Amino acid sequence: MTAQSDTSAPRPGAPKPGPPRPARQWFQERPSPYPWEQDALDHVRGLMPQAEPFRAWATFSFTAMSGRVNECDLLVAVPAGLFLVEIKGHPGQLRNTGSTWNFQGPDRMRTINNPLHLTDLKSKELKSQLQWAARRLGLSERVVPRVEPAVFLSSPDLESHLDEVQQIKVYGRDDGGSGLKRIWQDFLGLPPDRPDRRITPEFSRHTLPQLLKAIGIRQSTAHLRFGDAWKMESHPLDAGPSWEDRLTTRDDGLVQEEGRVRIYLVSQMATEAARRATERAARREYQVLQGITHRGIVDALDYREHQGGPAILFRHRHGDLRLDQYLDTYGGRLTPEIRLDLVRQLAEAVRYAHNRSLYHRALAARSVYVSFRADGTAPELRITDWQTAARDFDSNATFFRSIGGSALDAALIEDAARVYLAPESDQPYADPADLDIFGLGAVAYLILTGRPPATQRSDLAERLRGDGGLRLFAVTDGLPDTLDDLVFRATRADVNERLGSAEAFLDLLDEAERASILPDTPAAACVDPLEAAPGQALDAEWTVRRVLGTGATARALLVERATEDEDGRTQVDEHVFKVALDEEKAGRLRAEERALRKVGGGSVVQLRGEGLRELGGRTVLELEYAGAQSLDLGVSTSNRRTIAQC
Repeated sequence: MTAQSDTSAPRPGAPKPGPPRPARQWFQERPSPYPWEQDALDHVRGLMPQAEPFRAWATFSFTAMSGRVNECDLLVAVPAGLFLVEIKGHPGQLRNTGSTWNFQGPDRMRTINNPLHLTDLKSKELKSQLQWAARRLGLSERVVPRVEPAVFLSSPDLESHLDEVQQIKVYGRDDGGSGLKRIWQDFLGLPPDRPDRRITPEFSRHTLPQLLKAIGIRQSTAHLRFGDAWKMESHPLDAGPSWEDRLTTRDDGLVQEEGRVRIYLVSQMATEAARRATERAARREYQVLQGITHRGIVDALDYREHQGGPAILFRHRHGDLRLDQYLDTYGGRLTPEIRLDLVRQLAEAVRYAHNRSLYHRALAARSVYVSFRADGTAPELRITDWQTAARDFDSNATFFRSIGGSALDAALIEDAARVYLAPESDQPYADPADLDIFGLGAVAYLILTGRPPATQRSDLAERLRGDGGLRLFAVTDGLPDTLDDLVFRATRADVNERLGSAEAFLDLLDEAERASILPDTPAAACVDPLEAAPGQALDAEWTVRRVLGTGATARALLVERATEDEDGRTQVDEHVFKVALDEEKAGRLRAEERALRKVGGGSVVQLRGEGLRELGGRTVLELEYAGAQSLDLGVSTSNRRTIAQC
């Protein structure tokens, strides 16, 4: 018998085995299209040890059970736990007012809400999906650890002045001087605070990748399209349990245009009844806004099905802020006159809507957006969030009679909005006009004082029981009695004592503005007619008596002057000044003036004075006053018409 050779010995010339190849630690299909974001990812990657259980997944998305498509910047497994990190790269000095963050950079101010809230929502939905995947793979849900949210402010040029509350779970670079805790040394690189929460190499290397594959994480961008012409941003502007808003930009090359898309989320586990309810809410918001043209009410441009659910495209500037955010950011710069003008804008929009049988029913600060110049001046309000609205239609003009004539759906109202709602909003079939008047008064309270009516709904109920309505004097000094009375009467807890209409609200606002104009204030030729208040002189001849309203083209002022006849008797003349909102709108006033010169008379309002004139740098059309009308502004009580109304 011959001896067998030793097969375990290496053959001559065969390579010697090396150390085991390290498992892949960083998962990212392609670099981020945003250089600042990729720089932040590289910063974390460069600090991560090449050892177990350190592992990361960058720039991916997943679909939650709610139907929401969540974009995630970075998911990191470290010994201390599993963390979902949201990256923000804004430079400059960062300060906050509450949860509103303002980044004062070298070029402009950037305002956002503390992103921790939305990141926490993503974290909860990601954990829920991972638990679903574990069940599907025959594993216990308990293998899935908590997914903790965190925010990484990655700009090297950041200087943070966040207060101690807003700094919670917010980190800066390890190599920077932001004033924040460091993302790695003070957070991701720390040992676990409890041994039972330690992430094991087995979970990080094998289990977690299997779970993520099962829930279908991907880098697809199909969900960021709204039709063929619009591209949505990857991170939501705002979100709630059943909806999300995304900024969008038209990218078909035809025109430059910005917008906002509201997606009504349909849960993957939703019943057919729940799906129909979501679709009804979306269709309601789109349908009630058709035919509505007012600068104070959002334009609904299109309705489509999105993979997350029904979606609506609204006209929206990317720099616009919610009213509460705007007041947090620029409130210290607002004069009393500007605050009164904001209240007037809101009331005029509500009056316009009510004159068209349109009722919001859940008017609150978060349902109002503000457009403004780069320095915060010239604010313009716009009411949004009409998903709870009610509207009666003319049955001869359309195939449906009414929309939203039912009780309010509490699921469609955010918690932050409830401190602005009338006490009877919890009751079925509350009068929609009464609901809106209370909301108008409650939002006016915020505009005038800078504070919400209450911090929670139970506190609001207690205030209303004690005072019978909201009192400005309870939180601020120096405001006229007339304004306190206006807000109080609009927010009376007893609907029988509440103001009956937006028109009545505006009448009282006129009185309050006249009372605030000092009698010895000299007439100034430079007064902007778009900002003039009742009692204020526009020039040496004409004084504003009241503001009739503001529409898509112009602001209509009822003006008066006192003259003496030959016998020495004083005579008061009343005209209407129709003031173009901007130079583009001035062209429409010029066309209207030419037409009125041809056909003025009869049932058509006639030109007065010079007809077309310049006043305070604005184009003004001077017309006869033929009763309480706004001249194509939607508040007519007269049979006289302008060409624009014919």
